[in-house]
Amino acid sequence: MSNKGVPIGVFDEISKGIKPLSSVEMPLLCILTVVLFEVTNDAQINPVEWFTEKEIRVSRESIAERPSSSRVELPVTMENVISIQPDSYITKVKMSFLVSLFHSQLIVYDYETQRSAKYKRGKEGVVPVPDLNMKSVKDIAKSMLSETYLEDMITLNVYSEDLEALDYNPDSQTLKILNGATISILDGFHRLQGGVRALAINSELDLEMILSVRSYDTETAKKYFGQINTVNTVKKERLKELKQEKFSDLVVRDIQKKSDLRGKIASASKISEIAGQLTTFDIMSFGVDSVYNPKSKLEAKEVADNLITFFDYLAGSFVDEFLSKPEAYRNTNRNHPLIFLGYIVIAKHFTDIRRPLAELKSFIESMDFRDEKLDELLHDRRGINNTKIRKSVIKYFQDKVGE
Repeated sequence: MSNKGVPIGVFDEISKGIKPLSSVEMPLLCILTVVLFEVTNDAQINPVEWFTEKEIRVSRESIAERPSSSRVELPVTMENVISIQPDSYITKVKMSFLVSLFHSQLIVYDYETQRSAKYKRGKEGVVPVPDLNMKSVKDIAKSMLSETYLEDMITLNVYSEDLEALDYNPDSQTLKILNGATISILDGFHRLQGGVRALAINSELDLEMILSVRSYDTETAKKYFGQINTVNTVKKERLKELKQEKFSDLVVRDIQKKSDLRGKIASASKISEIAGQLTTFDIMSFGVDSVYNPKSKLEAKEVADNLITFFDYLAGSFVDEFLSKPEAYRNTNRNHPLIFLGYIVIAKHFTDIRRPLAELKSFIESMDFRDEKLDELLHDRRGINNTKIRKSVIKYFQDKVGE
């Protein structure tokens, strides 16, 4: 199926009840139906009975344009890995990396070391399936897509009864999962499935997770699973971040968590319109750094408090544009990703001249967001990540508020 554009592992997830059909996007569902009909010739799933010719054609084009989902094969090497014990390691990885391992069927669910299975009747008789709480998976995926998910830990057990499963180099801090090793998930299966679901909706999702790698035999793995589920459960609060941040990053983190822009600021290099995102973390951080340039945590906190209040007023004054129906206003430029650089300039201007935010709505309404010069900057072919364009947008608004 993969050569038809169906990602590796998707049909397996559906057939096992892990992935409900209701969660499959229309183009993929259409192509899946086409492929199954070609194989089975079952009239009940004839695609022309369920989709129009145009839907089938558009679905083929949509799937064909996507990058191929190549199978990951062992050995796999991870970098920046810290050895805790000879059989215990920790690092940080992209959720997309874990999902690619899962789609490549490298991560297995070991019923001996996990919670009890559920059983379903299939063509091969009664088979065990993971006891999955779909509501929990959907909640996790929703949180990941809205950028409000606090990075958490996933624990994998990498082992082999016949050969070495892992090779750790302390000098380069690299950990290699060797060919022939079995990778089972010890803790975090719902988190992983949430990631699978979220990335199916937004393939650009840029989420880092803390990864714990163990190399236990079955009995030790059982003991560990019992331990983390009775005594030391993984907390649902944000674990300490693995990378240092600029003071402007701290400001944006606060805006992400505490303002009405929660879930609207993408961590990736571009926004996901389907997820309702408005701008990116990097654009916001660039704006805060350029306009406010906080030099300490105290200054960062003061700037964050100011901007949280500002964006609450802004979003509250234009609910449709920023919260309810942002996709309907994309062509107005009012919620263009780069426009948020301008809003940061406006926020500082209001603070500097002590203008009340109650006047913000009328101020924004008086601005021409389709001004030819501004429009050219926002839609410049160099894109939203070009530094020169960003600086030009900031200068444009600084000139405007100074008039």
